[in-house]
Amino acid sequence: MKRWSASLLLLASPATAQTTDAFAGVPGVTFRPYAVTGSDAAALRRSMDAARPVDPHGDERVDALTHWTMAWQWPGRRHGGCTLSRATLSFSATVILPRLADPAALPPVVLEEWARYIAALERHEANHVRHAFQQRSTVLAAIRGATCATADRAGRKALAAIVAHDLAYDRDTHHGASEGASFPLWCNSTAIGSRQSSCTTAPDPTLDPTNQPG
Repeated sequence: MKRWSASLLLLASPATAQTTDAFAGVPGVTFRPYAVTGSDAAALRRSMDAARPVDPHGDERVDALTHWTMAWQWPGRRHGGCTLSRATLSFSATVILPRLADPAALPPVVLEEWARYIAALERHEANHVRHAFQQRSTVLAAIRGATCATADRAGRKALAAIVAHDLAYDRDTHHGASEGASFPLWCNSTAIGSRQSSCTTAPDPTLDPTNQPG
């Protein structure tokens, strides 16, 4: 069996088999949450900056990271050769996402902003997963259309095109920030393109519980 993957991961906690709406209908997806703590939006941002994983493509820290894997195999023949027409392929994906350690410690306005952010972040990561999942047929077709000597190379070339799409998608959306995957709201003006924690230095007063009425 030949196994190829799109990236490497920093794994923060045991995998879970939970499903979110954004990933519904795609089998083989597991999630590895990392804990985010704090009692206000700025504290959550600082916690996330400290715990979030490193994207191996560019070595920058990102709020979420998706790793998908395709594995293929085909039967060999007793006297040499192979039967590529019977090649099969399997798919799996792992998604690292932030998770609130203590939602009860947060005021409703921050929880509402977090829910908005997580929904956008999950949609972005799900787009990575869905695209790779939908492209399984192109990888399998490349393998079946090759020779026994070139099938692995053909599969890797097809995978490279999927990885290139992932990289372009992250570059164009700034890892989802332009799609709303920024937390908190004031990060939209300072973090897009940089993804740095400087967005925590100018908090939006509507999300700072110390500025709430009463």
